[in-house]
Amino acid sequence: MNLDEMTVGQLKEVAKLARGLGSDCATKPKAKLEEKRVIVVVDRGWIFAGDQTTTSDGFVKLTNAVHVFRWESCGFAKMIEDWKNPKVDLRRVVDVEIPKDSIIFRVPVGAEWGLKP
Repeated sequence: MNLDEMTVGQLKEVAKLARGLGSDCATKPKAKLEEKRVIVVVDRGWIFAGDQTTTSDGFVKLTNAVHVFRWESCGFAKMIEDWKNPKVDLRRVVDVEIPKDSIIFRVPVGAEWGLKP
């Protein structure tokens, strides 16, 4: 199943799990999250992470951006938790501007998320 085939209810469940509200999602205590760096799930299945700012023309801008290209052998919540795993493919991209209306949900993450040395 891909994101194009998911129902709204399934997307809401993914968002709930990503926030750590699912019963089997929280495997260790969460670090304090900074609101500035977020993972953004956009319609059509695109997923980006970056430092968020809002522009005056209705876009969310991500700087220090990465594209979550794919991940293997784990769910979305585990990918967020274990993003340094070699099975998680993150690719640096130029700053991204995303129309606010195309954002399905955002997940706040730590300031270093996705920034491999």
